[in-house]
Order: sequence, then C-alpha cells, then structure tokens
Amino acid sequence: MRLNGRLYQAGVLLMLLSLFLILLLPLAGCRKEETVETTDVEESEVLPDTPSAPPSCTIVRGDDSDKAVTNAAVALRKLLEEEGIEADIKTDWVKRGEEITRFPNEILIGPTNRPESGELYEKLTGAEPPYDYLITVGAVNRIAAPDETIGEAAAAFAREYAAWIRGEEQYEVKDMEKVHHFPADGMTLFGLGLSEWAIVYPASYTAEQRADMEALADWFYRASGVRVPASAEKGGAPHAILVGTASPLTPKSRDLSYLVRWDGVDLHIGGSSYWADCRALYQELIYGALGSDYELSMPENPPVAVTLADAEEGDPSLNRFYSVSAWCTSGDSYDTEALVRQTAEAGFTKISVAGIRDPKLCRNIMKWCAIWDLEILWTGVGWDSFTADVYRSVESAMDAPHVWGLYLCDEPNSSAFPALARCVETMGGLTEQTAFINLFPMYANETQLGNPTYREHVEQFFDTVKPRWASVDIYPCNVSGLYGGYMENLAIVADACRAREVPFSVYLQSVSFAASKRTPSEKDLEWQTWCIRSFGASETIYFTYMTPYSTAEDFKPALIDHELQPTARWFAAQKINGEFAALDAAFARYPKNLGTFTVNAGSGDKTAFMRFGGQIDFGAVIQEVDSASPLLFGCFTNGADGYAFTVVNCENLQKDIPAELRLKTNASLTVWQNGASSRLDPDAEGFVSLTLENGEGVFCEVIR
Repeated sequence: MRLNGRLYQAGVLLMLLSLFLILLLPLAGCRKEETVETTDVEESEVLPDTPSAPPSCTIVRGDDSDKAVTNAAVALRKLLEEEGIEADIKTDWVKRGEEITRFPNEILIGPTNRPESGELYEKLTGAEPPYDYLITVGAVNRIAAPDETIGEAAAAFAREYAAWIRGEEQYEVKDMEKVHHFPADGMTLFGLGLSEWAIVYPASYTAEQRADMEALADWFYRASGVRVPASAEKGGAPHAILVGTASPLTPKSRDLSYLVRWDGVDLHIGGSSYWADCRALYQELIYGALGSDYELSMPENPPVAVTLADAEEGDPSLNRFYSVSAWCTSGDSYDTEALVRQTAEAGFTKISVAGIRDPKLCRNIMKWCAIWDLEILWTGVGWDSFTADVYRSVESAMDAPHVWGLYLCDEPNSSAFPALARCVETMGGLTEQTAFINLFPMYANETQLGNPTYREHVEQFFDTVKPRWASVDIYPCNVSGLYGGYMENLAIVADACRAREVPFSVYLQSVSFAASKRTPSEKDLEWQTWCIRSFGASETIYFTYMTPYSTAEDFKPALIDHELQPTARWFAAQKINGEFAALDAAFARYPKNLGTFTVNAGSGDKTAFMRFGGQIDFGAVIQEVDSASPLLFGCFTNGADGYAFTVVNCENLQKDIPAELRLKTNASLTVWQNGASSRLDPDAEGFVSLTLENGEGVFCEVIR
C-alpha cells in the first residue's frame, strides 16, 4: 500500500508540474507580445519635425484711403497669401488724442498716419521726373505711389517681400524705385515743344468748365512730362491754344458752330459757347489728333508730333431739316458717353432723356450730346406744376444751343388743355425752346380724350393750347396686320398742323409691348418713316430706343436691350437713318407739305389703314399713275413753282411684294432712293418707271 501511495504522489506531482508548464506557456507568449507592443508604441512616438507656422504680416492703409489704395491693399493681401504669407488688412484709425497703435509686421500702403509713410510720400511729391513708385522692404515695409500705379507697386512689393521672407534675399532694408516713363516724350504741337505753349480759355468759364481745361493740360503732362499751363491768361507763353471766345476768330453765333485755325503763332479752336468748344476740342483735338477717348485715357501709342487741319463746322441742328429722335427714358440708365456716342452712330439727331434734376448727369449729357451732335429734349418737368420759377430752377440745363425743349405732357385729356396753354405761354415768354406735348392716338377712347371724337380733340388742342410744336404717337404694327386707322390718324393731325403752320413729330413703333403688337422688322421701320414724312412731319421719334421696364406692358427688347447691347433693329435704324440723312438737303428744298393721296387703297380690311379723307389732287404734277400696288404719295412744294413728292409701297409688310409703277409726269425727275440720287427721263408717252421694294419709299424732285 505504501509503494502504491508513493507512486500516486509522484503521479500527482507529475500532473501538477505538467499543468504548471501548460499554464506557463501562454504567460510566456503574453509577455513576448507586450514587448512588441511596447516597441511599436515607442516607434510611433518618433514623429517627423512639425513645420513652423506660416509667416504673417499686417497691411496698413489710411482710414480714409481712396479706392485705388484700398483696391491695391486687397490685391497685395491676395498676392502675399499666394506666396504662403498670412496677411491681414487694418486701417490706421485711432481715437482722438491716443497714440498710434502698431500692428505685427506692418506693411504700410499709401498715405498713412505713420511717419514712415510721410517720409516716402514727401519724396514722391513733386519729384521731377516723377516716380511710378517708391518701395522699402525689410525692417521698414512701405509702399508709396500715385493712384495710377499703386497696383503695380503692390505687385512689385509682394514679389520682393516674399523673397526676403524665404531668405532668398539677405538684407536689412532695401529701397526700390521706378522712375516714370512718358509715352510721348518730346511731344510737339505744330512742330513746337509743349513748353512753349499755354491753354487759354474764356474768362467766363465756370469752375467745372475750367476743370475740363485742366484735365486737358494734365493729359499733355501724362503724355509728355511737360506741364502746359491752363488759365484765362496767355501769360508769358509764346504760343497758345486759344479756346472759344478767348480767340477773336472763333464764331460768335449762339450755336454749336466752331472753327479750327493755326495762324502760325496760335491755335484757334472752338465756338461761341463752352458746348461748341467741347465739340471742337474733342472731335478735332482729343479724339482726333491726340487719339484719346472720352475718359481722357492715354492711347497705346500717343502721337509725338501733333498737328490739326484747319476746319470750320456749322451747327448740324441748324442745317437739319428732318430729325430722327430716340426715346431714351423708362429703361436702363442712359448715363454714359458710350451710350450717347452709340445713339449718334445709329444716325439719330436728337434724344428724349431724363436727368434734368441731376446736376452732374445733366451736365455730362449736355457735354456728350454737344460732342456727338445730338439735340436734347429733357423729360422730368411736369406740366401740372409748371411756372416761370420752375423753368428758372432748371434754366442751367436749358442754357445750351443744342437743348431743344422740355417734355411737359404725354397724352393729355382735354380738361388739361387750359393749363397746358398757360405752360406754353409761360415758356414762350422765357425761351424759344419747345414746350413739347404729345397727343393721344386715334384709338384712345372718349373717356381718355375728354371729347366725343378724335378730330374734335385735336382741333380743341390746337385752338386752346396754341402749341409751337405738336406730336402724336401711333403704333400700327399688329401681329395680324396694320392698325386700320393709321393714315386717318396721321391725316387728322397733319391737316391741323398744316392749317396752322405748326411743325410736328410722330412716334413710330420700334418695339413689341403687348401680345397684339409684333416686333417691327426693318421693313416696318422704313415704311413707318416714309409714311410719317409723306404726311409732312418734321421728325420721327423711335419708341423706344432703350428697352423700358414696365409692370403694365410686356416690352420685348428695343434697339438697345437690357444688356445694353444693340439688337437687329439698331442696325436697321442705322441704315434707314443714313438714307434719310443723305436726302435731308433735298427735303429742305421743298419745305411745304401740300397734302397726301393714295392709289389702290381698295375697300377691304387689308388696306383699311390707307383710307382717310381730304386727299389732295396732285394732277398738275402727276397726271396718271399706272400700278396695281397700293401706294401712298406725299406732295411738297418750295412755295413757288417747284414740286416734289414721295411714293411709298404699301403692300403687305409681312410679305415680299415689290411695287411696279409708271408715273406720267411729262417731266424728268431726280429720284432719291436708298440714299442716292439718279435722274429719270420720261418716255415718249411722258411716263417714268419705278420699282419699290416692300416698305420702301422714294423722294422725287420734279425737274422743269
């Protein structure tokens, strides 16, 4: 039993030892894993070098810095950030009595309250030759430059500052400067250096007008580096640009006529008023010889040797018989010279425009229109409160030869006629300019008119108001065809004006403003213009030139859309206006309209627009008309034994149907067609033959 017990004990011990070893193995494995993990942790703690924070600075501008400096500061911040340099922008403002607060790593741009800025600007001011910029980089960072080059200076500073920060440049303080290069160094006028010249303007010029002459002097300096003095006195200069009435040679009539003459000593340029002077200076010198623009910016290659040809230009408004006006209100702002120039380039001769109550805009429009030969009809003065004092309150806006009149009232009810009569009488006692009133068209109803019939309304208007000028708007271009009362409406107004020898305007439709109205084509515009002229009107007004904004009507793009871009009708108007301008002198030779008549007007709805009463018998000039086409004739005389007439093709404007006609005149004709003239001689039977395209008209002078 004892032996067996020992064996038992040994077995037990052996079993316990085995169990211990079995338990020990996992513990040994765990310890090994812990060592590996510890090693991993230690390795993970060996991190790469942490990059240092990006450099930073503070751009400091004046609290009252102008736009150029402010924009340059913003541009500088962007340039520095692109180089990896954080930049903040601060102003130099401090409370009164407190000391200047300095910011970390200041960069001073433009004039500031820091003495470092003052030192640099003191050097910049009055330097000859001038600097484009002065820059200091390093312990002191500052930028000084004129507004024109402050942006360039900021860019140059950013490049140098970034190189210094990166250590590419080793210095404590670096000064940089750029001397200005004059693009027309050595400029001469008529072969004489600018240092020998002075600009002499009339002593009557206002401060604003004198500032324009100073701007011209500044242009010469920016071009050449020579300061040409501008004053009302010639001083000691041997040669002078004698502007306007500062010259004894320039025209003295109160209009826009001007003269340009080099007499071997002085240049005489201008006319009898500031406005005529503007026309001469800009057209002949600034836009012409100098090649500048309406902002007086420097052309890419300004001329060095400047001369002007002698010239003598009359006032176009005095020589213009038939006017074409652009309605420029109710839409986007008409407030730049670019828009005015564009209107003139389309062949318009007058604008109806707002701005009379805005002194700066008013003056600019008057200046721009003088330069570009446009007359002005001001809107914005109402008839219901018009008095002599009201006129005097806007008299400065009227005091120019190219201001044609005031738009007082649109489409009055007859109840307003007595008040309008007082307006016309009041204005007539103050000025020769036009008190403009526009009548309703015939499709206005009795409530709108205040009269039972349209003819009564028109007659009452003339008998009560006694206007010096009349106007009516008639918009005939419908989607379905033409307004049936179109020529009757024209005839009623024309008859009343002819009987009283009152000139008149007619608004034509140049835009769609309702679902029933089509967007006029070039044929529509041309046809309306010829019809209006045939009835003896002195002016066509495009309604509208600028595209109006309206909650009551649905306006489609007009000649100028809301992006201020010309539409197809702008180019159509330019073509038509050019053709009419070419025969303006011919119109002027026959100033009196005798009346109108039609041929082949028919009785159907399609030609209803041609029917009207009181048609003239012109048989003494045109004995017979041989044509199958509907035609309109306008009849004119020079007041003696000279005659002329218009012929207009009135076929369906939405189709392409030319008119063939033979006219028995027993006389030769000078025929004006498409802006050119030709002679037509009658055949053996006394007939001349013509072909007119759709919407086309011609003007024929009878040769006796």
